[in-house]
Amino acid sequence: MKKLLFLFLLVCCSIETNAIELKGKYQSQSGELLFVFTSDSLKVKIAQSQRTVSSFKLVKQKENKKSTTFNAYESYQVNGNLTYREVLIKVTKVRGKKYLLEYFGKDKDREYNTNERYNIKFIE
Repeated sequence: MKKLLFLFLLVCCSIETNAIELKGKYQSQSGELLFVFTSDSLKVKIAQSQRTVSSFKLVKQKENKKSTTFNAYESYQVNGNLTYREVLIKVTKVRGKKYLLEYFGKDKDREYNTNERYNIKFIE
C-alpha cells in the first residue's frame, strides 16, 4: 500500500513539472505581433514599433502538460471611464518552443465576440 501511494505521488509530481512554462517574448508567425509573458501578465505589442496594444493580468484556470488556460483581465478607457473586460486565453504547446495561442472573448474595439488564433514561437 505504501509503494502504491508513493508511486501515485511520484506520478503527480512528474506531471506538474512537465507543465508549460511561459516567460519571455514570443513572436507571431506573421511577425506582426509580439507577446510578452511575465509571471502573471501578458502584453501584446506591435513588433516593429514596440507599442503595447493590450495588457492582461493572467490567472491560471487550468493547466496540464500540453496546454494552459487563463482567465485574462484587461482595463481600458471608454469615454474617460475605466472599463474592465475578461477574456479566456488558451496556450497549447505544438512542438519545441512553438505554441498556439487562442483568444476567446468580447473585443474592446468591436461590438461582437471574437475568437483569434496565433501561432507563436519563443524568441528570447
